[in-house]
Amino acid sequence: MHEPKSNKMLKQVMQKLSLRFAIAFAILFASGCGTTRVVFVQESADVVRIGPDVKGKVYFRKDGEWVLSKNKVTLPEGWYAGALGDDE
Repeated sequence: MHEPKSNKMLKQVMQKLSLRFAIAFAILFASGCGTTRVVFVQESADVVRIGPDVKGKVYFRKDGEWVLSKNKVTLPEGWYAGALGDDE
């Protein structure tokens, strides 16, 4: 038995729509919907100012040594960060 021509056309249209939806979803997923922005700061920059919602592990001095924190901390917006130089 052969399918009517209208059923074949409907299947083709549905396949094309499914493919287009899958491609659109993949593009949106890969782009992250544009919610984040990464900016690389050159190491030669003297100082940067911390923006909102900056979280991460930090190093702190303990007995003259730099120790990485076990937990993530939230850095207050407006704080400044910069390199200490080679002599630390």
